[in-house]
Amino acid sequence: MRTTAPAARVLIVDDEYYFRQLLIHLIDWTSAGFEVVAEAEDGSEALRIIAEQPIDLIITDIEMPNMNGLDFVKAVRALDSAAKLIFITSYDNFTYAQQAISLGADHYLLKPVDEEAVEQALNTIRAQLQEKWEEERYINRLRIEAGYGGQPASDQTSEDGGRPGSGKRLIHKAAAYVTAHYAEDTLSLQSTASALFVNPSYLSHVFKKETNESFVEYVTNIRLGKAMELLRQGAGTEDASVPKVATIAHQVGYRDPFYFSKCFKKKYGITPNKVYGGTYSGKY
Repeated sequence: MRTTAPAARVLIVDDEYYFRQLLIHLIDWTSAGFEVVAEAEDGSEALRIIAEQPIDLIITDIEMPNMNGLDFVKAVRALDSAAKLIFITSYDNFTYAQQAISLGADHYLLKPVDEEAVEQALNTIRAQLQEKWEEERYINRLRIEAGYGGQPASDQTSEDGGRPGSGKRLIHKAAAYVTAHYAEDTLSLQSTASALFVNPSYLSHVFKKETNESFVEYVTNIRLGKAMELLRQGAGTEDASVPKVATIAHQVGYRDPFYFSKCFKKKYGITPNKVYGGTYSGKY
């Protein structure tokens, strides 16, 4: 049964009250698949709104008191918000337009507002949001089917139409993917980003910001931690069925046992052979 996508939530930010009202009443938001859920007269007020509720699309002016539109959007991006962005301004200024593009603006429109231009921008953004939500639902199904995710959390995308995740939720998904695939020597930042439908550079940036370690460091720690568990289980045993060090290296994603030993010693200060041989005290 096909699910019904939710209305995308819109925040309008402009210091002119009458322009906000004009925009609210000019567009048939429901037919376009949107809902205006809040309005603000400057960036500071808008940031408070964003902190309190999810926003899918921000429509903002540039020249505003207290905090202008460009500074406001910089603050929004610092929050890892993935909200789409439309600038509607009176200033046909090339420098402003350049800065808007650098901040990820989807559209840069000029006042007086053109109804058709706004509707075209909304149609494009709605299609992009729909595609993103479909990807998020697909990822969530894969997580559940793979057995490393329960029902989606209240702030995750669900089958009845949730919204895309923030940086923290992206890291949760990446960590779950690593847990499921650490034994594969082909696991990489690129393969993980591809599975999660995100840009590798973006994933790398968010991963470092949220965890204080690089993606490669995280994978290495997961693999070596699992290797330590397996080595301890086989420590000092003569059972032929227990995997040897080289086999354990392959089981945790290392194609080269010598490189595995080098990484293991760097982390724990002892070679895997000493752990496996039973001479390891268990302290490091």
